[in-house]
Amino acid sequence: MLLRLSSLLHANYMPFCCEWAESFRARKAPPRPLPSLPLEIWLEIFQFATHVSGSTTIEPTDPFVVRGAMNIIETNTPSTAMRTKCVLVSVSRTWRRMSLGILFQHIVIRSPLRATLVLRTLRDQPEHGYWTRHIEVYTHARRSNDIRFLQDVYRIFQFCPRLRYLTASWRFALPKEFVVAVAGWYGPTLQGLYWDDHQYAVPGGNHVGMSFLGAFKAIHTLDMRNFAGTADLPTPTLPSVKHLVLSNRGPNIALATHMVLPALHTLTLHTLVDGRQPDSELLTKLLKIHGASLMTVHLPAPITNNNSEPASTTPRSSTLHPPPGVFLRNCPNLDTISFSANSPLMAERDVDPAHPTLRRVAIYSVRCEKLAPYPKPAKPKPTSTVPVLAKPASTPNGDHRQRELSKPAPQPLRQPLPPEAAPTTRRVAPPRTHARRVPFPRDDPYRGVHGCRGR
Repeated sequence: MLLRLSSLLHANYMPFCCEWAESFRARKAPPRPLPSLPLEIWLEIFQFATHVSGSTTIEPTDPFVVRGAMNIIETNTPSTAMRTKCVLVSVSRTWRRMSLGILFQHIVIRSPLRATLVLRTLRDQPEHGYWTRHIEVYTHARRSNDIRFLQDVYRIFQFCPRLRYLTASWRFALPKEFVVAVAGWYGPTLQGLYWDDHQYAVPGGNHVGMSFLGAFKAIHTLDMRNFAGTADLPTPTLPSVKHLVLSNRGPNIALATHMVLPALHTLTLHTLVDGRQPDSELLTKLLKIHGASLMTVHLPAPITNNNSEPASTTPRSSTLHPPPGVFLRNCPNLDTISFSANSPLMAERDVDPAHPTLRRVAIYSVRCEKLAPYPKPAKPKPTSTVPVLAKPASTPNGDHRQRELSKPAPQPLRQPLPPEAAPTTRRVAPPRTHARRVPFPRDDPYRGVHGCRGR
């Protein structure tokens, strides 16, 4: 009874209570935001958007990799890639942490001013140097032969202890102290080296010796295409070199015969148009020393300079191309070979019997239509049904007439209907809705004509 009474009192006398109160539907919770992409995926996207061929390695491009307009990676250029990197580091703190490694991964030094700016940045924030993997040094600008420029370059090297690839092109003789310092700093850790001192190569000049290359014990890729050093004693031994790059310019092929390369398995021989003709005897001597360990040989089409790709129109003369038959004879373990379609023809002893281990062959400078097994059928000549008139022949009376060749006259596709079968439909004239009364001045005697003036 008391409970019933309390419920009545609560329903009738309780303030802020309305018996006609309507219950409103509760609002739904706001939808949760979509989960953000993991940082690993963002890093892959950034690397894809800023990738430039040759920025992370110095190894030549694999000829079996398809390169065309559909490959979006090849659309990046060094300038656009650097612009994208600078934008990525200024978006947010998270993106900056991820993009700093990409920004300092590849450093190009093209002038003394550029070297000064890079050195200033690394001095202010030394941790950025740990991201650097590839450094390129060029001496085309003015005042590059100053000793202060070399000092700045070496200080930059000291801020980048984890460097993997070094590309250097010199147009002047280097001090011996600088060469020894570079070999001592990067000798135990460097994995790839391209050293170009061919620009100041003169007989009896101050060149880098083979002992400089022998200091890099951990190197995997050695690019000697423009190395103009001198052969020193003792013979250098590079136990980790797997890929050797040579050319027909300078003494690099002869110098390679004085090296001990126990781990070598890939050889790339570039042919420069302004270089000398490849010497078969020198190549044979090189292959007698290193041919037993070679498994891959690349002989790209001739190029005009060191940094250009083979042109679409390569020289037709076979004298500029190294003969592939020399490599087939002297490389018993060869697995892959690539050469130009304009190379010298192989002798019968090179192809018969077939190479026992060769599995892949790539041919440069050839179009796909040239590989068709049969020639294209000739297009039939169009036959005209119009009667061809012969030359006019004279009659006994002296007048000229034309003779027609005996060719059938063109027949219509559909025969015309006879007159009695033709439809007798009367054509109805269109309504004259377009005619209207044109007002003329009162002094015109023909102002009442519809649509036209009187005659």
